[in-house]
Amino acid sequence: MRKGDSLWTHVLLVGGLLLIGMNLRPAITGIAPLVDRMIDDGVEVGTIGMQTTLPLMLFGLASVLVGVVGNWIGFARALALGLLLLATGCFARSWGLAEEGVAAARWGGPLLVGLGIAFGNVLLPAVVKSRYPSRLGLMTSLYSTAMNVGAALGFALAVPLADALAGGWNASLGFWGVAALSPLLFWIPQIARRPASRKSGNPFNPFVRLAKDPRAWQVTTLMGLQSLLFYSSVAWLPVMLQERGMGEAASYGWPTVMQLFGCAASLTLPTWAGRLRSQAFWASACGVLTGASICGILWLPLGLVGAATVGMGIGLNGGFGMALLLIAMRSKDASEAGYLSAMAQTFGYVIAAPFPWFVGWLSDASGSWYVAYGFLFLPAVGVSVAGALAGRAGQLR
Repeated sequence: MRKGDSLWTHVLLVGGLLLIGMNLRPAITGIAPLVDRMIDDGVEVGTIGMQTTLPLMLFGLASVLVGVVGNWIGFARALALGLLLLATGCFARSWGLAEEGVAAARWGGPLLVGLGIAFGNVLLPAVVKSRYPSRLGLMTSLYSTAMNVGAALGFALAVPLADALAGGWNASLGFWGVAALSPLLFWIPQIARRPASRKSGNPFNPFVRLAKDPRAWQVTTLMGLQSLLFYSSVAWLPVMLQERGMGEAASYGWPTVMQLFGCAASLTLPTWAGRLRSQAFWASACGVLTGASICGILWLPLGLVGAATVGMGIGLNGGFGMALLLIAMRSKDASEAGYLSAMAQTFGYVIAAPFPWFVGWLSDASGSWYVAYGFLFLPAVGVSVAGALAGRAGQLR
């Protein structure tokens, strides 16, 4: 922060960051609980799956562009643009999936959702690095926890909103467009500030430099495998829990509980690890815990499967917080943090995007959800290895 900033300046900035973080996941997680209702109304399963897959693809494909735009118009203004895109995408998707909707909105909506979320994914670490360079662990904990709270709210509120609102599941999906506009009330002072000056020149040169740095690729691999695990496991967790013998209500309730317990990990772990010289142990431990929890979901007695689900939430959300922390800590300044974040999320989400679909395909091909969900143990091992490498002390070259 700039010297002499008032308490209210901090309150508005931190409040805006937290509200932005809370809006980066419910547009995705709010789909799974509504799948049965959407199918009953004639929406094809493939169309529903693409409502998650397309945003994930945009997370990756647009991230480099987002990094360039952020350095061009300023991080704060680019975040505001992202919120507007996210809101527009939520409204378009809700309308496009309705019986009277049009194909352009049905497919363009999730693309805008993904583009809007990409702005937040890429630029939040850069804003934190710029405004709170001496509080990276604490601020990363706060906004990553806000993201996890938002993911939990997407699960928890999807069905109640569909029941309470006149438009049913369409209105439930559209509600997150209204929610995405709410952070702008806090964000107006940030938009009004003059952006920090950035170095001129070819905006893609920093990516060329980062591509030659092994540590940048280690952080990128960690982000990619972590994202693969989160979206693939969350997308099919209710189905897997029902396969184990849980009722429908419990199978949707436990993912919400998982996210809430995961918030404790994302709130505390980056804060603690940010004080250490090396974060390798904690980043690796998140992968180990996630892998062990996947095994527990598959093979523990039914009475203990809920505990394994909670363990997976702690591993997934703690690992995501660690990936965001390492983007900030391995960077020398805010500009480099923006570019590293863009690189990590470009390749990371491109890697992750096909796997929610792949796990579903694998269940059909093998005839077993145990085989399909058990596959996720392999990227959990990869997270542990990548976390150990990316978490070592030091910054990019």
